[in-house]
Amino acid sequence: MSGVHFILTGGTINKSYNSATEKPEISDAPIIADYIHTAIKPHVKTSFETVCLKDSLDMNDQDRAAILYAVQNAAAQKIIIVHGTSTMTTTQDYLDRKIGDKTVVIMGAMIPLKEFAMSDGGFNLGYALAEAAHLPAGVYICMNAKTFTAGNVLKNLEDARFE
Repeated sequence: MSGVHFILTGGTINKSYNSATEKPEISDAPIIADYIHTAIKPHVKTSFETVCLKDSLDMNDQDRAAILYAVQNAAAQKIIIVHGTSTMTTTQDYLDRKIGDKTVVIMGAMIPLKEFAMSDGGFNLGYALAEAAHLPAGVYICMNAKTFTAGNVLKNLEDARFE
């Protein structure tokens, strides 16, 4: 694998706890690049592009069109989209069959990566990197140590995982 391009869109993985409001909020500075280089240290070249920084419930088809444009114009053949979990299946369906010969992995977290020791974000990032290395062209969701093709995944709110 020659390199992986990360497209950052926000989501829970990029939230930080705001002590004033006592709620997690989307950070205006993506933390993914720092985490990748500090904690994961992959054996591939990585690049990063921010398309938006939103909770995925606030995303719309204009945002998805911007994501598609970023995928189509990325030099890398392997792309990881860091995305909120609420609408990642909608984005997967939007991108399906439009990305050409690229491998696109969409991932996120149920718990913010920064400041939360029990976050699933770090594991999901590492898993997405590993899967991107060998998956054929297509659009996949990689969550909870499982890879899902378009139309074959649901978010289980009761168990807080994808299946």
